[in-house]
Amino acid sequence: MLDMATLVMAYSSMTRVLAAGALALAVALAGAPADAHPGCHGDAVYKVKFYFKWSPKTHRSYPKGGHWSPPTVASHSPAYQMWSPGSFASQGIQNVAETGNPTVLRAQLGRYMKAGHVGAYAGTGKPTESGTAMVSLRVKAGERTPYLSAATMAAPSPDWITGFHALDMCGRRGWRHWRSGPLILYDAGTDSGRRHMSGNKKTMPPTTISSLRRGYPAFGRPFGWYTVQRVR
Repeated sequence: MLDMATLVMAYSSMTRVLAAGALALAVALAGAPADAHPGCHGDAVYKVKFYFKWSPKTHRSYPKGGHWSPPTVASHSPAYQMWSPGSFASQGIQNVAETGNPTVLRAQLGRYMKAGHVGAYAGTGKPTESGTAMVSLRVKAGERTPYLSAATMAAPSPDWITGFHALDMCGRRGWRHWRSGPLILYDAGTDSGRRHMSGNKKTMPPTTISSLRRGYPAFGRPFGWYTVQRVR
């Protein structure tokens, strides 16, 4: 049983995390849209593809029934952060990481759209059938929302996600035509389970998002790759 001092410390830490998140949302909702990104004018449409490669052949830790939750991708300004290593997970990212459900994340994106900090977002309605799949989405970036971020859960898992964060699609000569990279697995810092099939074990207080590149379950291997191609 936890003693009173431990409970007080956990409650205090959780209160600080919740207060920080509420303050960030309030500032974004109250503030004016970010200035336009220099060098990029008008809008650009991007096709985002996830090439998931997760199976017993690629990862010896692959669990029975392994699959990916419905991915979500969004364009946004520097004032919005979907997720980032070293930062605390929002409630939306926590839900994605622990359950695969993107409803809260997409509702948060809708609120930031009204504030001018999210340009657009897209996502599928169903998870993949297995760990090996290709998912394609389209999203529009704008002068004030030239960054792209995406997230999806590796399921089953305690709270593990992959995707990318804050890709700047505006270069010195205008809109970038291509970006790509590996799909690295990250721990959202909200559940302390250490294996894919671990039971729920809430992390108190929450920790920051961190890479799972080394050791279980990645063993130094990515879980596929993503591409971002301008189509208009």
